[in-house]
Amino acid sequence: MSSELVVAIFPSRTTLTKALDHLMGIKDLHIEHAAIVAKANSGEVIFLDDDIGPDEGGITGGTLGAAIAALGVAQLGALAIPGVGALIAVGAAALVGGLLGNVTGRLAANLVDSGFKPDHDHVSSLSGRLEAGHPALILEVANAHAILDRLKAELQPYRAELVDQLRAVAAA
Repeated sequence: MSSELVVAIFPSRTTLTKALDHLMGIKDLHIEHAAIVAKANSGEVIFLDDDIGPDEGGITGGTLGAAIAALGVAQLGALAIPGVGALIAVGAAALVGGLLGNVTGRLAANLVDSGFKPDHDHVSSLSGRLEAGHPALILEVANAHAILDRLKAELQPYRAELVDQLRAVAAA
């Protein structure tokens, strides 16, 4: 089964955010992935997708690893060590836990690729249509032809210009 990309251009970032929140709240509308393409006043094109990168995975893993290790050592009785030994034990555990968590989080983020990447040609052609301050929302949906009319109706209050199907993408 293949997925299709549907694009909607909005009059502002605020409107796009409200529309995306509205669409994600609809239970029977199955949006597989979403991405935002915007053009800055300088002409630079910004692409934001729902993929978790290695940096985000590393920060999350490192933070959780440090917290779990520090609390684990404290639970094992490290705070009963007299003097500064307790601080050294908890600090060393947090450091080691943070480093291991960072590596694990980066590895997990690289292995689990949850986002989608539209073709560079499609993004560049879309960015040519965009004006500064008018971002576009790209939705990956399973059956665009069946829900296109529903999307148009749901996005009408947000003054979105709905562009029909961009392309079909192979489902993983």
